[in-house]
Amino acid sequence: MDKTLTKKTLIKLADTVHAGNRLTTMEVESFLNYQFPKSSKTSKFMLKLAAGISFFFVSVLVVFPEVGEKLIEALPDFFLLPERIAKALDFVWGLVGKPVGKRHLMYHIPNIIVYAFGVAGVRQLWRRINKNNWKDRVEDAQEKLTDLIENGLGQFNFTPGFSLLFVGDGDQIAKSLVMDEPAVGVTISSNRQQYTPFWGKYAVNDGQTGFSRVLAQCNAQDAGEYVLFPVLDDHLFLPGNNDYDLAPHRVDMSVQKIRDYEKESGWEPKRIIIVGDKEQTSHFVTTSSNRVIESGCDEVSLKTIEAAYQNVTVLDPTEITLKKIIDLAAGKQILFRASDQGAEKYAKSFYRRLTSLGYKATKQESLIVGYDITDLETEYQFISGQQSDYLPVILSRDIFDELVKSHINNEPYIFVPRLVKKALQQLVAEQ
Repeated sequence: MDKTLTKKTLIKLADTVHAGNRLTTMEVESFLNYQFPKSSKTSKFMLKLAAGISFFFVSVLVVFPEVGEKLIEALPDFFLLPERIAKALDFVWGLVGKPVGKRHLMYHIPNIIVYAFGVAGVRQLWRRINKNNWKDRVEDAQEKLTDLIENGLGQFNFTPGFSLLFVGDGDQIAKSLVMDEPAVGVTISSNRQQYTPFWGKYAVNDGQTGFSRVLAQCNAQDAGEYVLFPVLDDHLFLPGNNDYDLAPHRVDMSVQKIRDYEKESGWEPKRIIIVGDKEQTSHFVTTSSNRVIESGCDEVSLKTIEAAYQNVTVLDPTEITLKKIIDLAAGKQILFRASDQGAEKYAKSFYRRLTSLGYKATKQESLIVGYDITDLETEYQFISGQQSDYLPVILSRDIFDELVKSHINNEPYIFVPRLVKKALQQLVAEQ
């Protein structure tokens, strides 16, 4: 696409960047990928011709100086340049190469030929003298846009209804979402996520001022929803109470900042989607010297946040995964299998969460769900084939790809990140 950009379009895009205005996502890609041809066929031919003529003169003046001297003697006197003109030419040659240091025109002819016929030479000279050349403005704008992107300060136009994605480092669901559809929205994070140029820099300790700045930069007015990812990729399913990227009370503060900004801007509350575990909780206590005093405001969870704010939806990976297990079980007895350490860590939570969804077995057959502290144990159980009706629950992309390549045929499995991403895409599409 970048090869089709016209001069008029390039100048327009460059002017937009220099003016600090927004480019569309398609314009960013094509503009940054555009490269000027180094030389046309005509200029290459002219350079070869110039090189041949220059070689002739260099041979005459350097290799066979006696021939050059006779030729100089035979030339009319007007070939001897006035001293000021000779110095002026040497000044020009000094800008793009090396001064000649001679007054006779014969010594200047090689440079004149190269820089008269050679488009590259003329352009190099023009660049040194005048930085307003349109190609220079385009390349300067490309450099400026690249710097803005690298520093998380780029401003882009998305189709209204796009998502504002608040992510931490390594959120694979967000990464996969954006790689599927780069124009789904803008990523907001403390560091550059290399999978997208469309991001805004914001760290939690930047405060309300930094938060307001990044929302204005990312054109939040046209966004359809905010998506927060306070999750850890290796703890998507049945996480411990502290297995999060952002604590529940910090999520609460982020939601409050969003609502405050909307109120200041006079907007209706947009939808907020939080991808995280509903049961993870931040605990606060009031104590006296000898006891804990109950205050009634001691816990903050994603569940309490969902209930406290208008138009907030929590997308719980554990709940999504369990509903899929229930669907695949189709009334069978659901058993949990893991290493002894994995069973100790997850089994009680697994059955408690399963019961909370109201599942009751109606058949004698059983489905064995495999999930462990790491996916390596689950991979072993699946490959060994010692368990029939074994349903592996996998978090790792690498192990999932390995199983798909070598072992998974028509057997059922659950790859949690894909399952959660699909549910998130459905939620966003509803908006």
